[in-house]
Amino acid sequence: MKILLLEDNETLSNGIYKKLKDNAYVVDVFSDGEEGMFALNSTLYDLLILDLGLPSLDGIDIVKKLRFQEKSIPILIISARDKLDQRILGLETGADDYLCKPFALDEVIARVHALLRRSKNKSLTFIKYKNIEFDSSKRTLRINNKAIELTKRELSIFEHLLLNVNTVVSKENIVEHITSFDDNFNPTAIEIYISRLRKKLNKYIDLKTVRGLGYILNS
Repeated sequence: MKILLLEDNETLSNGIYKKLKDNAYVVDVFSDGEEGMFALNSTLYDLLILDLGLPSLDGIDIVKKLRFQEKSIPILIISARDKLDQRILGLETGADDYLCKPFALDEVIARVHALLRRSKNKSLTFIKYKNIEFDSSKRTLRINNKAIELTKRELSIFEHLLLNVNTVVSKENIVEHITSFDDNFNPTAIEIYISRLRKKLNKYIDLKTVRGLGYILNS
């Protein structure tokens, strides 16, 4: 899952970023509203964590622009604007959740989990595929109730394939979803990770290469 964090408080931003990374999310971070809007218009994100008091472009204006563009990305507002009318404004403008500062970082993660489950129309944290069960909250994978060890990158790629089962996913699409702007990642490495997934998951997955197009995980 790929998240955009827009927060101009460096200390808070670093704390949220580290917490998200520890939970195996791919994260891009910006402190400027205009830069964040550019990222939203050029990159696909699964969720936006948004401070309202940003330089260049206020957070409420970002929410308005996204909803005017009919983008359905889940939005979690984090703000020191804790008055009831401000919270109502944020939610009525189009945000999905509103968290007032100060807050515990664990609460941010809990809100993120809930919003992502809701956006994917899942009432549970589990994704089931044949004999495989993926826990998107704990970031664990089990086959026939036996834990399978995957690296963070392998797990992110497999999660993206699970969320797009029976759909051809291009190499470029995978790279976009598993890397941030700061990552130094060679797209050709996707082939290596796909090969590792096939070896580790072996007979339990039907993962095909579609020549010239990408990969498809068949149900």
